Amino acid sequence: MSNSAQSSLNEEAAKILERLIALTAKASAIVGNLIKLLELFNRQYKLRERVGYCDYEIAYVSYVVMKTYLDHSKAKILAKSKDLYTDLFKSIEARETEFNIVANNIKGKEDTDPLKARLNALKGVEPTRSSSTYKSSISPSELERLITKGEEKCLLIDYRLKKDYLNNHIKYAHLVNIDPSIVHSLPEDANDADLESALRYKISYRQLQIFQERHKYEYVVMYNYKYGAAGNDRFANILFDLESNQEYPFTRLVDLLMFRNKYLSSRLKVMPSFLSGGVYNWYTAFGEESLEKSDEKSNSSFSNGATYSTSFVDYLAKSKDNSTSTEVLGIPLVHDEAPANVVSVPKRSKPSTSIGMQPYIPAPAPAPEYKKSNTNTNITTTTKTSSASSSEPSEVKTPKSNILQEFTTGLVNLGNSCYMNCMLQCLVAAPELSSFFFPSITFKDSYKQHINVNNKLGTQGRLTSGFVELMLNMLKNNGKVFSPSKFKAIVGSISPGKQFATCDQQDCVEFLEYLLDGLHEDLNQMAVLDSKEKQKITELTPEQEQSREILPIRLASTIEWERYLKLNFSIIVDKLQGQYLSRLKCLECGFTSTSYNAFSILNLPIPKRLDGAQKKVTLQDCLDGFITTELLDDNNKWYCPKCKRFTKSTKTIAITRLPQILIINFKRFKLNEYDNSFKKLETFVAYPVTDVLDLTKYWSGVGSTLAETLPEHRMTPEQEQERLNNLPKRNQEPPFKYKLFGVANHFGNLTTGHYTAYVYKNDTKQAKKWCYFDDSKVTFNVSPSQVMNKNAYCLFFHRV
Repeated sequence: MSNSAQSSLNEEAAKILERLIALTAKASAIVGNLIKLLELFNRQYKLRERVGYCDYEIAYVSYVVMKTYLDHSKAKILAKSKDLYTDLFKSIEARETEFNIVANNIKGKEDTDPLKARLNALKGVEPTRSSSTYKSSISPSELERLITKGEEKCLLIDYRLKKDYLNNHIKYAHLVNIDPSIVHSLPEDANDADLESALRYKISYRQLQIFQERHKYEYVVMYNYKYGAAGNDRFANILFDLESNQEYPFTRLVDLLMFRNKYLSSRLKVMPSFLSGGVYNWYTAFGEESLEKSDEKSNSSFSNGATYSTSFVDYLAKSKDNSTSTEVLGIPLVHDEAPANVVSVPKRSKPSTSIGMQPYIPAPAPAPEYKKSNTNTNITTTTKTSSASSSEPSEVKTPKSNILQEFTTGLVNLGNSCYMNCMLQCLVAAPELSSFFFPSITFKDSYKQHINVNNKLGTQGRLTSGFVELMLNMLKNNGKVFSPSKFKAIVGSISPGKQFATCDQQDCVEFLEYLLDGLHEDLNQMAVLDSKEKQKITELTPEQEQSREILPIRLASTIEWERYLKLNFSIIVDKLQGQYLSRLKCLECGFTSTSYNAFSILNLPIPKRLDGAQKKVTLQDCLDGFITTELLDDNNKWYCPKCKRFTKSTKTIAITRLPQILIINFKRFKLNEYDNSFKKLETFVAYPVTDVLDLTKYWSGVGSTLAETLPEHRMTPEQEQERLNNLPKRNQEPPFKYKLFGVANHFGNLTTGHYTAYVYKNDTKQAKKWCYFDDSKVTFNVSPSQVMNKNAYCLFFHRV
């Protein structure tokens, strides 16, 4: 913005100040307003620290009003309390540096401290528009221009009860109704994927499609009935905040969509704004013709039932040509008409068409078929002795078979890229993964036949090709140093908000999650293009969910995994993904709700030291803490769908599937809710380096159950095993023993931290063994006692 724009903002501040002086004469009211102004400024600046930008105009005006208001009211406040005035003066003066940054942005001078801007933005995104254009609130006239001129760019969220939305809402195609009760019924640790699942049965299929594309919109605007100032003066919201006792109603929803994302790809491009004055202000500005009504049917996710199968079982039955069967894998179907505890089997001549408590067991997904090219198996490696920064691999032939487990290539630090280097060193050391990209008989292009170019969630092979090219160059430069500049450029250009494009500090686990997710989507062989078909695979009716609750864990988890594989099948899923269940139980009525979640990285909490500072915390302690039943009480209560209110509940987690490559992350960073800063836990966690890690006892085997089922629904282990015999085992047979092959370490804090890695190299000459990678520097034959260290952040195991 120009200096003239800054002058305009000063005029707005003067108007607000004049109103405040006229309305408030008592010292107590003045002090209250000053505190609210300080909170308003702090809220905007903390947003800037978290996502890299804020509403600079609101921040600027609120500070100018606050500063001038304090000077004008000095005498009145001093008369009341000298200490109170001193505290206010110091608090405001302490924000002068932050205000100067805001003012510089208003003048058009960007802040030159990217590290500070990214410090708390590990959960955020980079702005897709100029930071000076973001507005925390917009007026009806601004919204009208936005949705008229750029309809495809704006997502509108009606954040009201469903009945209110049905009665009237803004007439606009790209609109989703999110009932606040759904948002507040989610668990404390819920993410945006949980919200999407909860909305699946509450909104229309069209709205669900829009919500699933939320990350593609350039603008997101939320509204309720009347929150915010009326009219078109958005600076009036400063006075609204001062005069109104209403709290900002969109906090939890914004948190889910911006900062609690299961996948980086689902994160919103920009911080949402709210419509000032809500739908009432919109109606006042544009009249009844700007609103429309919806009926219950059009808002139901089942309203499209005429165009596709009405249940998941029916969908599968058509593909398996067994639509007349009355049971699937021996589990009888249940009619809607039958009492809750009575199982009835329909006659084969008249199969049921109702959406009752039907089993949801899918047909098994196909076993992986990793094709191999017909090239000569006796060709040896041909490499150049060119500079380590070479980015294009030459026609390299197959190396000796053991080089995949031996090569040691340092990686150049490209400016705080140690977070990337340490994870790459660990990941490429996994033979189960590297042998897929470089099979023993060929490796130049064999992986390309698995790339799914039609999967919109992937990168059409750009990320995978870059990753394979990097691995190939690391093989070529064995014993030397290589610069991963081309791979970093690829990752930076395609990451959401170009998160990894800068030289700023990043979290290595966040990078690894993005890399694994991107590789999976590139290589996903089971991606369904038809959105309706995908909808039918992912949805479960409440009755089907209830039937899942009474099944034993092993059977239910296997069924859920087969359903998951119908949309997700790749080398990443096959080798690196496991599964855990999360069960919520109401302690008042006994109602339970269980979800089965796939994971690539097992994030474990670090418990407090068990006996002061004398006893070390072990990996087993962390695993035990992960599966410990948690009481949800006080402000953390769960909304029970049966009781229709928040109740005291428990949350139980159990590991249901273990992968071939197990990655464990210690949750060393905790967010301080008061100042948005991250605190690092320096607790020493002991883990096996030379010994085998046996996780068999943590795996839920046949006979495992969390449900207290009625006798007529109870399944014996023999009956469970009989049904499991009809489903693929997919490596889920005990024992589950693992050997450590990689450790990513973190030193320091998020602002001045550094990452390194210990990686085990299976060297036939026994000259390398454990190697220490500190970017381009590599140290061989490190003692195992050094590998177990207090800075361990992420552990890599492979199953033996």
